[in-house]
Amino acid sequence: MRTFNREHSRFIILFILALVLLFSFGGVVFLSAQPTVVEAQTISTCLNRVNIPISDLHWAYVPETPDQLYTEERYYFLAGQLIANGVVDASTCPSNGLMSTGYANACGMSVAEPTVIIVQNLINEPILQAYDDVGVPPVILKLLIGTESQFWPSQINSVHYGYGHLTNMGIRNAMQWNPDLYNLLCPSGVDCVTSYSVADKILVSLVDICPSCEYGIDTSKADRSVNILAESLLGYCYQTEQLVYNATGWYSGYAVDYATIWKLTLMDYNAGSQCVYNALESTFAYTQGPMRWSDISAHVSGDLCTRGWNYANTITTKYFDFPPTED
Repeated sequence: MRTFNREHSRFIILFILALVLLFSFGGVVFLSAQPTVVEAQTISTCLNRVNIPISDLHWAYVPETPDQLYTEERYYFLAGQLIANGVVDASTCPSNGLMSTGYANACGMSVAEPTVIIVQNLINEPILQAYDDVGVPPVILKLLIGTESQFWPSQINSVHYGYGHLTNMGIRNAMQWNPDLYNLLCPSGVDCVTSYSVADKILVSLVDICPSCEYGIDTSKADRSVNILAESLLGYCYQTEQLVYNATGWYSGYAVDYATIWKLTLMDYNAGSQCVYNALESTFAYTQGPMRWSDISAHVSGDLCTRGWNYANTITTKYFDFPPTED
């Protein structure tokens, strides 16, 4: 009787193993069997330019020359600053070409427009160089600067600084997530992540306005400022990778693609990490797997988070015709 029980038990075990093998290798997969944590990725999603959707190449494409980043936007804030700082003479215009907001009026814009076009293209070369040195998509960097500062790297209300309108909290957050940025900016023996005063000094160094310089901007400092902004944005991307993991249990390279991680990064840069985390958590609860930007878009809620979502969409909307069309 004891022999029968052993043989019977062995048969049951073999039968169960056969079923497991059948469902594992026969193409039958249950959602509950999916791992909640995947193996570690070997390269940062922020720098892994693979599987980029054709629909995103207009901003994810890397131009061959700085000239391909050329723009001709009528930036009214930039025009106003050029007039107010004496770079452009609009004295023939009503109110000297300025509105009460500091923006140029229509006449001021018409007078300043040639200089506005020159100024918005002064840093095309360092923007493209920042891709080689840092890895941030150059079109994102160019359009972010246009959105934030309109290429006038000043100080606004003692809160926003430089081309990217970085804040005290923003630069400290970027240094916390990007060791290269921390090592570049932080004096030895100082904890720059917690030091408001050191962060303020860093921010002031990003103000490149120069009354005696051509076009009112110190272009020798501008190259450094563009590089620091690129490193800061990469810091936000590294933070976004962690947010993906925290919200899903999946390493970012398995959960989102290159295009999506950068759109999420822009959302983080504008609206903060909580918005990104909430959207990811809600989306993953629905998809139980890899997430596209369209999936995430459907799970964004609240005014602040919607603003960040709009910000990401605005910067990645089609502006350049990349890749170049064939004749």
